Amino acid sequence: MKKIININLSGRVIPIEDSAYEKLQGYIESLRRYFSKEEGRDEIINDIESRIAELMEDKIRKGATAVTDADIDAIAASMGRPDDLDAELNEETSGSEKSSEPNFTYGNTRAKRRLYRNTNDKLLGGVCSGIANYLDIDPAIIRLLFAIITLGGFGFGVLAYIILWIVLPEQGLGGYSGKRLYRNPDDRVLGGVASGLAAYFNKDTKTIRLIFSIPLILILLKVLIGIFSAPFLHFGYVFPIAFGSLTGTFILAYIILWIVLPEANTEYQKMEMRGETIDVNRIKQNVQDKAREFGEEVKSAAHNFSQRIGGYSKDKSKKFAQEVSQAAGRAGTGFGHVIGVIFKVFFFFIAGSIAFALFVGLLALLFSGVAWWPVNNFLWTSDWQKLFAWGTIIFFLLVPLVGFITWLVRRIMRVRSGSGYMGWTFGALWFLGWVCVIFLAASIARDFRYYEETKNEISIEQPAGKITLGVTDPELTFNGGYGWMSDEPNGWNITDDTLRLSWVNIDVKLSTDSNYHVILWKNSWGKNDEDAIRRAEGINYDIAYASNYLNLGNGYAVGKEDKFRGQHVVLEVQVPAGKKIRFDRTITEKLNNVDVEVYDSYGRRRNWNRRGVHIRDYDFRWSTNTDYVMGEDGVLFNPDRPNEVKPKDGYRYNDNKSRKEELKEELKKLEEQEKKDSMNKQSAAKQESMEDLKESVSFDTYTSPIFSVARFFN
Repeated sequence: MKKIININLSGRVIPIEDSAYEKLQGYIESLRRYFSKEEGRDEIINDIESRIAELMEDKIRKGATAVTDADIDAIAASMGRPDDLDAELNEETSGSEKSSEPNFTYGNTRAKRRLYRNTNDKLLGGVCSGIANYLDIDPAIIRLLFAIITLGGFGFGVLAYIILWIVLPEQGLGGYSGKRLYRNPDDRVLGGVASGLAAYFNKDTKTIRLIFSIPLILILLKVLIGIFSAPFLHFGYVFPIAFGSLTGTFILAYIILWIVLPEANTEYQKMEMRGETIDVNRIKQNVQDKAREFGEEVKSAAHNFSQRIGGYSKDKSKKFAQEVSQAAGRAGTGFGHVIGVIFKVFFFFIAGSIAFALFVGLLALLFSGVAWWPVNNFLWTSDWQKLFAWGTIIFFLLVPLVGFITWLVRRIMRVRSGSGYMGWTFGALWFLGWVCVIFLAASIARDFRYYEETKNEISIEQPAGKITLGVTDPELTFNGGYGWMSDEPNGWNITDDTLRLSWVNIDVKLSTDSNYHVILWKNSWGKNDEDAIRRAEGINYDIAYASNYLNLGNGYAVGKEDKFRGQHVVLEVQVPAGKKIRFDRTITEKLNNVDVEVYDSYGRRRNWNRRGVHIRDYDFRWSTNTDYVMGEDGVLFNPDRPNEVKPKDGYRYNDNKSRKEELKEELKKLEEQEKKDSMNKQSAAKQESMEDLKESVSFDTYTSPIFSVARFFN
C-alpha cells in the first residue's frame, strides 16, 4: 500500500502518493534544467507549476483520493517532456508531408474504441464523461444534454442515465484535453454563458446573445397573436403551444448552462476555452509575451513620468495640490459609486417590470383598436379627449417602453452611445405624455362634478293584496364579435349606438296610503346640473305590469350621444302596511345589483360643491319565491317565520338612519339575550359540579389551602 502525503504546490494543498511525488519532482527539475537559459525562467517554472497544480486539483475534485503515478504521467504527456520538446521543430517541418498522405489508421482505431464509464472524471457514475471520451468532446456538453432531457422529457434522462450506469463497464480513462466549454467572465452580461458559447463555437458573441434573446421576442409575438387570434384568426391555441415550448426550452437551457458550466477564472482555463494547446512551450511563450508587454508599459510609464516631473518643476505646489484634490475626490466617490450601482440595479429592475406590464396593456389598446371602437362611442365627449387619450397611449405608455427595450438591446449588444440626444428625446416625449395624462384626467373629471336624479312614476292597476316582481326577458348577454370582450359576457351588451347594463337596484318602502306605488329613479353624473339631468333622462328602461306581476327589463340602455357617466336606475316599490310583495327568482339571476351611495361635501368657496360616489356590490338579503308582508314600522317580514331578524331594507341601502339604528338595537338585544342564556347554562353546570363535590368528600365547608394545592397537582 502506497503512502499518501499532502503537498503545497502554488498555493494548493494536494494529496499525492509518495512515488508520484518523486516523479513530479523529477519532472519539474528536468523542466528547470531545460529552461535554465531562457529569459524569465523563474516565471516560466512558476506558471508551469501552477498549471500542474490546477490539473492535479481537478483530478481530486472529480473523485480521486490522491494523485497517482499514472496521473503524473498523463500530466507530463499533456504538458510535454523536455526530451520531446527538442524534436518538436523537426516534427512540425515534416508534418506537412505526413498530412498529405492518406491516413488509414483512424477507422481501425475508431472501431476498437469502446464505451466505458470514466471513473477518473465523474460526478455521479462517470456516464457523461465516458460518453464524452468516446465522442472526444467536452463532458460539460453531455451533462448539459442529460439535464435538458431530464427536465424537459418528463424524467427520461434519469432513466437513461441509470440504465447506462448499470450496463456500461467502468474504467479509468484519460482526461479530455481539447477545447472546453466555460462561462466567460471577461465578456458577460448575465452569467457569461453567451460569450462562453461564442468562444467554444468560434462565433460572434452578439449572435449568441441574439439567439438567447429569442424568448423575449417570442413572448411579444405570442401576446400580439393572442390579441389578434381571438377576434380575427381563430387559431389562438396553435401559437402559444409552439412558442411556449420553444421559449421554455431556451430559458431552461440558459439556466442549466449557468449552473453546469464552470467559470474560466485562470489564464489557462481561458486558453482552454479558446481551444489553445497548453504545454510548456505555450506557457513559456505566454510568460515572455507578458514580460515584453510589461516592459513596454514600464517604458511608457517612465516616459510619461519624466514628462510629468518636468511639468511639476514649473509649478510644483500647484500640481501637488491638484493631485491631492483628485485623489481625495476619487476616494470620496468610491463609496458613492457602489451606492449608485445598487440604485441603478433596483431602478432598472422596477422600471423594467412596470414597463413590461404596461407594454402588454398597450399592445391590447393599439392592436385591437377595431374591437375598441364601440367603447370609444361611449367614452369621449369631445375630440380633445380623444386626442389626449391617444397622446397618453403613445407618449406616456409607448415612449418609455420603446426606450427601455432600446436600452436593453443596446446593453445586450454592448453598444455605447457617445451623445445623450436619445435620452433627451425620450425624456421630452415622455414629458409630453404626462401633459396628455393630466389634461385627459382633468377633462373627464369635469364630467363627474354634479350628480342628479329624475323621478318617473309608473302607473299600475292595484293588485289584490300582493305584487310580484320578476324578469321575463332572457338574461342580458354580450352578443358581439369582439373576442377580447367575451371573458364575462353576462350582465351587459354593447353595439355601435347602445350600451345596455343590468345594474338595477330595488328599494322597498312603506306606502303612505293604502295603494301600491312604483317609482323609477334615473341617476347620472354631469359637468353641471342640466347636463346630469339630461343624461339621466336619456336612460331607457322598460317596465310592464299585468295581472299583479311587475315585469322588469333585463337592463337599461344608454345612447352613444349621452356617453356613459355612471348612469344607473333604482326601482322604488311602496307597499301598504299589511300587504304582500314577492320576489321571483329571476330577480337575482338576471339583474346585477350595485349599491350607489352619493354624499355631498361643501367647500369654502361660494356656490361650489362637490359630490362623491361610493359603489359597492350589494347582496340580495331576501329569499326569492317568498311572500313578505309590510309591517307598520315599514319593515318587510316573513309571516311563516315571525321571530327571524327582519332587515330594514331588502335590496338597496336605506336612506332612513332611524331604521338602521332600530336594526342595530334589535341585533344588540339578541346578542345580550344569547349571552344571558349562556351564562345561565354555565352557572347551572357549576352548581351541579359543586353538589357532586360535596357528596364525594367528608370535609367541612372550609377547605385548607394545602388541600387545594394538592388537588390542583393531582
